[in-house]
Amino acid sequence: MELIKGFLALSLLLWLTGTVAGPVEQKSTIAHGLSFHNTLKYPQSFRHFDYANPDAPKGGTLRKGATGTFTTLNTFATKGSWADGSYFLYDPLMFRAGDEPYSVYALVAEAIEYPDDYQWIIYHLNPKARFHDGQPITAEDVLFTFESLQKRGPPHYQHLYNRVEKVEALSERAVRFRFTEPPAKSLVLRLSQLRIVPAHYWQQPDNDLFRATLKPPLASGPYRVKTVNPGHFVSYERVADYWAADLPVNRGRHNFDLIRTDYYIDDAVALEAFKRGEYDLRIDANPRNWATAYQQKNGQSPFIQEKISNQSIGMRAFVLNLRKPIFARREVRQAIALALDFNWMNEHLFFGMYHQAESLFASSDLAATGLPDATERALLTPWQAQLPPELFTHPWQPTDSDGSGNWRQNKVRAFKLLKKAGFYYEQKTLKDPNGKPLRFEILLGHPEHERFTLPFVRNLRELGIEARINTVDTSQYINRLQQFDFDMISHGFYPSITPGAELKNFWGSVSADREAGQNLSGIKLPVLDHLIDLAIGAKSRNELINYTRAIDRIVLWHYAVLPLWYLPYWPMVYRPGLERPAIAPPHANGLSTWWRTR
Repeated sequence: MELIKGFLALSLLLWLTGTVAGPVEQKSTIAHGLSFHNTLKYPQSFRHFDYANPDAPKGGTLRKGATGTFTTLNTFATKGSWADGSYFLYDPLMFRAGDEPYSVYALVAEAIEYPDDYQWIIYHLNPKARFHDGQPITAEDVLFTFESLQKRGPPHYQHLYNRVEKVEALSERAVRFRFTEPPAKSLVLRLSQLRIVPAHYWQQPDNDLFRATLKPPLASGPYRVKTVNPGHFVSYERVADYWAADLPVNRGRHNFDLIRTDYYIDDAVALEAFKRGEYDLRIDANPRNWATAYQQKNGQSPFIQEKISNQSIGMRAFVLNLRKPIFARREVRQAIALALDFNWMNEHLFFGMYHQAESLFASSDLAATGLPDATERALLTPWQAQLPPELFTHPWQPTDSDGSGNWRQNKVRAFKLLKKAGFYYEQKTLKDPNGKPLRFEILLGHPEHERFTLPFVRNLRELGIEARINTVDTSQYINRLQQFDFDMISHGFYPSITPGAELKNFWGSVSADREAGQNLSGIKLPVLDHLIDLAIGAKSRNELINYTRAIDRIVLWHYAVLPLWYLPYWPMVYRPGLERPAIAPPHANGLSTWWRTR
């Protein structure tokens, strides 16, 4: 309360002296947090998150494993593969809670100030906030970070911040953002996730905020880079005098003295290294590994396996690059989808571990089910000319099968669709009206993905379609994705439980046209752009649900992606000696709350 009274007095003083001409134009709220749903779980006086143990012991090492390689510690770089853990080197303005759909709490900013319409917002910075060199985090650092990302950052930052009209420092510890129009609360929440970088470091001639580099940067978070062995491992040491260690958002978190990630050429090598004791913890969603790899001959296991429930949403899918002429006809894409026998894969390859994805927002209330209701129809009917007629008459469903591998009925349906598109079958080859065979490449970035791609390729071959698997190393895979240089890929889509700007990144037309954009399918529809803008501007959960369900139907009925699976839990495997709180956060993996007992 004293904090809020102080800010009110400061705002009044600045207005009376003419220093600020804005924040008192209408009544404002000053708070320690902000929630999309207007219901913060934690009051200003809260001591720690419910899913964190404030008495957790500090010390020890957490050793993790990763596959592939890394080429940069700078997560703002427009190219390169980030080192594991490097994203968390910088503290954001506010920290997102792991047990609420979308709420943020004080971190670098100790309070947030805003009017009812969010036409502007002020972040009041914590006077104790420091970079690791002892220099304070100031309003100038916030301005430098924002303006740098807006001008030169990766495309998704530019999309995110294009409604910000002006950013100004009101004082050394107060920054005001003004918007071109009252923004959606989702934008304000995303803005609160801005990680603040030190202007005095990145303005040095030898440093470039957008260049990939393995030089450890000057940071502000709970850990700093200790050792980098390019392509082999990276380690981080806990900052002993971390300025925010005792803030409520951090109590019971960041308990390990050292966190190290070792890199392996592929997951099979990484698994054997784990079993030899080279590292301590794996998140292993490989069904065969989960069912068989961690058992000894006597049936006992030296490891702890836990399915830690979560409410994260999203799914893995095959993505068709609609920029390619071979996928121009929806009937062709639908026929290809009919060759995907997930039920057979799940029974014979996945040990029944996965849940079949039936939505872009699997396992959430955002997912479309059944036929469009009256509200969705009102949203979609004006755009009917752009939409498949089935969208209004049939619920979208993934390809159904009995899991036996006999897909004759689906094959017959696929041939009918291909015939409708002008293709014909000749000498075991499917040809277009010009006599050109239908061929494409499935680009993979992990050898283990070949296992579930091969049965799909086999079924496509029965249709006369030649699909060739090409598995490349991580850096090449990322580069090709950034240039949209692929026909089909296997990719994971994991939006937040309250999605905003990521909808534009995944499915918006602007992202489809920019190199390194995240709209990998290249789907471009005015109706999608319209609905995405509405979703980003949603003022309530019910509004958001209506928009995402309509978006869901459009993308799925256009067969831009072929959904595979989702997991409603974190499949954790770890060695005794690691402990975690009894309560797990439903919207985060919670590893920052773990600790070592021996």
